Amino acid sequence: MNILFIHGMNQQHYTAQSLRQRWLNIFKQGLSLTHLPYNAETTHLSFPFYGDLLTQSHLSNALDLEAFLPKAFMHLHFPLHLYKTPQSGQEHKAYSIAPLPTQEASLRSRLYEEAFLIKDKTLREFMILLDHFPKLNESLIHEFLVEMYCYLSNTKFMQDVHLRILKKIKKDEELIVIGHSLGSVIAYNLLQQIQYPVKIKRFITLASPLAFRIIQEKITHPISRPKNLQGDWFNFYSKDDFLSAFPLRATPFNFTPPIINQEISTTVDHPHEIAGYLRHPDVLKRILEMTIPNQ
Repeated sequence: MNILFIHGMNQQHYTAQSLRQRWLNIFKQGLSLTHLPYNAETTHLSFPFYGDLLTQSHLSNALDLEAFLPKAFMHLHFPLHLYKTPQSGQEHKAYSIAPLPTQEASLRSRLYEEAFLIKDKTLREFMILLDHFPKLNESLIHEFLVEMYCYLSNTKFMQDVHLRILKKIKKDEELIVIGHSLGSVIAYNLLQQIQYPVKIKRFITLASPLAFRIIQEKITHPISRPKNLQGDWFNFYSKDDFLSAFPLRATPFNFTPPIINQEISTTVDHPHEIAGYLRHPDVLKRILEMTIPNQ
């Protein structure tokens, strides 16, 4: 079984080797915390790297993804009623990797946590507002998130990214595909466009921005369940993560069989980071259960 991890944006400061090591370290930390069964002898981990493509083009993202917006926006509060999150009968288990002990936390720690929660809420509401103004949203992506804009709008850049990933995929190979952030958009597009047969046993999206219309307008159409996907599609999102605070449930993602959305809690200070997702026991469970025979 090959587990294919596709990273998100802002990884230019890594090399292919250092990014692989970072993700391996996070993965191993999660294993040590959860004690879930893992057979390294029968499981191959692949970490295709495309972070250097932006550097080769002499481009860079104007803002760090964790900051994303100028501080001038931080005092703004936008109405949440502009975006109605669909309700579901599904139960969502929230889990915190390292919660602060409320009775023992110092005032400084509580204020620190509260400050990040306010920031995340403000950013989430700002993204909700932008989703109702696609042109403004596209302008913001073009100005600040160059890597995402290049992938969505530049065919050559998209092809180069896909080639990096395709080198890690063999014909008729059994795969678990895991995409984080922009990597989830790339993974979806690639699964729709791949020309040779592969056996996708499970598709897992982490911190995915696919819920936003500006993204939906630019990915492969018609938007549908990937044909090579033989198993489930799990989508993990965090309510504190301003880029993935919404499930993939409404049109055009109301597939049959449905995407299995699960809300989790990640880290307070960096809710969009891969560490909060890849160390989460529910995410690890959905990865590892596919590597056990007869599952």
